[in-house]
Amino acid sequence: MAATTASLAGLATVAQLALYVHGLVTKITGAAETARQNKLECKNLASRVSVIGDLLLQLQDPAVAQPLAGLGHTLQEAHDLVVACQRWSARRKFLYADDQAERFREVNRRIDSHLILIPLLSHISITRRLDQVCPPNPTSVLLPVAPTMVVGSASAQLQEPAMVQYAAVEFASAEITVLTGNFGHVLSEDGSATVYKGRLHHGLEVAVKSLKNHGQQRHEQEGAFVAELETLCHLRHDHVVRLVGWCAEDDDRMFVYQYQHTSNGTLRDHLQGGGFASPVTSSWKARVMALLGASRAIDHLHRVATPRIIHRNVSSSSILLDESWAARVSGFGAAVLQEPTADGQLVGEVAGTLGYIDPEYHRTRRVSPASDVYSFGVVMLELLTGRPPSWESKDPNTLAGFAAPIIERGDLGSVLDRRPSPAPTPGQMEALKLVAYTAARCLWPQPQDRPAMSNVVTNLEAALGLIDSDEPKQSY
Repeated sequence: MAATTASLAGLATVAQLALYVHGLVTKITGAAETARQNKLECKNLASRVSVIGDLLLQLQDPAVAQPLAGLGHTLQEAHDLVVACQRWSARRKFLYADDQAERFREVNRRIDSHLILIPLLSHISITRRLDQVCPPNPTSVLLPVAPTMVVGSASAQLQEPAMVQYAAVEFASAEITVLTGNFGHVLSEDGSATVYKGRLHHGLEVAVKSLKNHGQQRHEQEGAFVAELETLCHLRHDHVVRLVGWCAEDDDRMFVYQYQHTSNGTLRDHLQGGGFASPVTSSWKARVMALLGASRAIDHLHRVATPRIIHRNVSSSSILLDESWAARVSGFGAAVLQEPTADGQLVGEVAGTLGYIDPEYHRTRRVSPASDVYSFGVVMLELLTGRPPSWESKDPNTLAGFAAPIIERGDLGSVLDRRPSPAPTPGQMEALKLVAYTAARCLWPQPQDRPAMSNVVTNLEAALGLIDSDEPKQSY
C-alpha cells in the first residue's frame, strides 16, 4: 500500500490519475472472472467499478484530483481483496467468511463516497446517452412548457404543452447514487418503495423511486417493474408522468421520473385531510380540472396509445399532481395490453386497489377498458365526497355502494365534501351534478352499460365549462 501511495503521489495530472485508476478497474474486472471464493461479491464489485471505467479517461477538471486519488487507493484495496478470492481454501473460507463479507461492504461504501465527490462521472455518462437520443439544445433542458390556464374561455381547459420527445435511458447504480446525493433526500416511503429527490447535470430535478425488492414481494415487484418499464418507455402524454430513466442493476430496481410531474403529491394526499391547504382541497374547479386531466390520459391509453393499454390500477393514489396542479397518471405496474375481445380478456390474477376494483372484473377475472372506467368512477366519487374508497378493513364498505344510490336519488348535496369554500354556486352545483351523474354511470354493474372514457372526458369538459361560465367576469 505504501508503494501505491507513492505512485499516486507521483502522478501530476488528472489525466495520469485517471489512466492509473482505469487500469485498476481493468485489473479488478479481470481478477473477478477467476475468483474461487465470494464469487457473487466479486462479480458485483467488478460490475460496479466497470460502470465508471471508460468515463475516467474523459476527466479533465483539476478539481477532481483529490477524490480521484482517494478512489485509486480504494480500488487498489478492492483489487487486493478480489485477488485473495482467487486462492481457494476451505479452512480460510470457514474462518474468515464474515470478515470478507464486511470488507466487501466497506469497500463498496468507500467507492460510493468517492463517486459522490466526482459528479462529473455521472454528468458525462448522462450527457453522452441523452445526447444520443436528443441532440444538444442550448435553449432547452428537456423541460416541457408548463401548462397554462385559458382565462375566461368557455371550457377553461388546460392548454396542452408542446410535446417534448426524448427517450428514457438506463442509469447505473453509481449514477443514481450521485444524482440523489447518496440517497439523502427522502420524499416519501411506504411498504413497497422509497422515493428520493435528485438532480441531473443540466438542472432537471427528478424523483427516484426505489422498489423494495425483498421477501415474498420480490417476484411480484419484478413483474410490476417490467410492466411499468415496458409501458412508460413508449408512452407520451401531457397527463401521464414522464419516465426519465430506470436502473436494473443487480438487485436494484429503480425508476427516475421528472420531479415536476410529482411535486404536489397524489390526489389522495389532498383528500385525506392532512392539515394543509391546496387548490384541490379548497376549490371545486381544481378538482374537476384534475379529473379532466386524468380522464384524458386514460382515454389516451384506451384509444390512441400504440399499443393500447388497460391501466388496471386507477385510483386517487395513482394520479399525481404536478407543479401546476395538473393531473399526471402513474402507477403502471399492473398495466396490460388490450386484446380485441368482446367480453374482456382473461387475466391470471386480479390487480387493483381495494374499493376501486370493478366487481365484474373481480368475479370473472376478465378485464377490459370498462374496468378502468369503473375505477375512475370511484375516483370521481372521492373528489365529490372527500371520503375514502372503502373503510372497515375486515368487512369493507365501499364508497361506490354508499354514495351511488344517494346520487341516483338526486340527493347529491347530502354527500358533498364541505371543505371547498364558499358553498357551491348554482352554476357549480349544476357542474357537480353532471360529474356525479357521470360517476354513477361509470359504476353500473354491467361493463357494456358504462360510458367509454371519451364520453367521460366530454362530460367533464362540459362540467368545467359550467363552472367557468358561473365565475365573475373580469373587467379591464
